[in-house]
Amino acid sequence: MASTSRTKSIAAAILVIAALAASYYRREAATPPPPAAEKPGISEQKRSVPAASFDFYLMAMTVHPAFCAENARRRECTSGNHRPLVIHGLWPERMEPRTYPHDCPAPGLDLDSGLSLELADLMPGMADGLHQHEWRTHGGCSGLDDDDYFRHALDLARRLDGALGATLTTRAGGVATAAELRGIADAFSPGLGRTITFHCRTLRDGPGRPYLIEIRQCVDNDGPGGAPGTALACAMVKRRDQGCGESFLIAGAQ
Repeated sequence: MASTSRTKSIAAAILVIAALAASYYRREAATPPPPAAEKPGISEQKRSVPAASFDFYLMAMTVHPAFCAENARRRECTSGNHRPLVIHGLWPERMEPRTYPHDCPAPGLDLDSGLSLELADLMPGMADGLHQHEWRTHGGCSGLDDDDYFRHALDLARRLDGALGATLTTRAGGVATAAELRGIADAFSPGLGRTITFHCRTLRDGPGRPYLIEIRQCVDNDGPGGAPGTALACAMVKRRDQGCGESFLIAGAQ
C-alpha cells in the first residue's frame, strides 16, 4: 500500500510539473518577440553639424547669358541650358557685409538622386562642380543637411525665376532699370521687389556699359532649424544694388 501511495504521489507531481511547463510555453508563444532594430532613415543618417553664427541668407541667382558671355567654354555653357536665371548659391550672411561664415566643418555632399536631377535644371553649374563648392563654402555653415539646404535653394530659385525669368528672356539684348524689374517682381508677388538686389558690371569685350550679372534675395533664417523663412527688405540688412547705375544691359543667349 505504501508503495502504491508513493507511486500515485510521484505521478501527481509529474502531472503538476507538466501543467506548469505547458502554461509557461503558452505564455511565451503569446508574447510577441521584441521588434527588430530598424535601420535609420535618411534624415537620421545625414546629421549636419551645428550652424555657424549668422543673421540671414542671400539667395544668389546668376544671369546665365551674361556669365556665359565670358565663360563660353565652361561645360555649363555648352550644355544647351538656356535659362535666363540659374542658381549660384544660398549663402548664410551676417549683418555686417563681408563677414559671412564660410568653410565650416560638415559632412561630405551626398544628395538624394531625385533632388540632384531637379537641381541640375536650375543649377547647370553642377556640371563644373558648383554644387560641391557651394556646399563646402556656404552650405555647411547653415546647420541644415545637404538635401534640406539644396531643396530650400531650389524652392527660392523657382520663385525668383517665376517672377523675373520671362522678363529677362523677352528683354534680352535690351536695356532695363532696377525700378522696372522691381515693379515686375511686385506684380508677381506684392513686396517682392524690396527683397531683391541687382548686381551689374561691365563684361570683358562688352560695349563698355554694365550688364546685369546677378540677382540676390534677402531671406531670414527664421525657418525650422534655421532654414530660410521670411523674405526680408534688403535695406534692413544693409544690402543694396551694386554697379548698375541708372540703367543696365540684359544679355541674350549665346
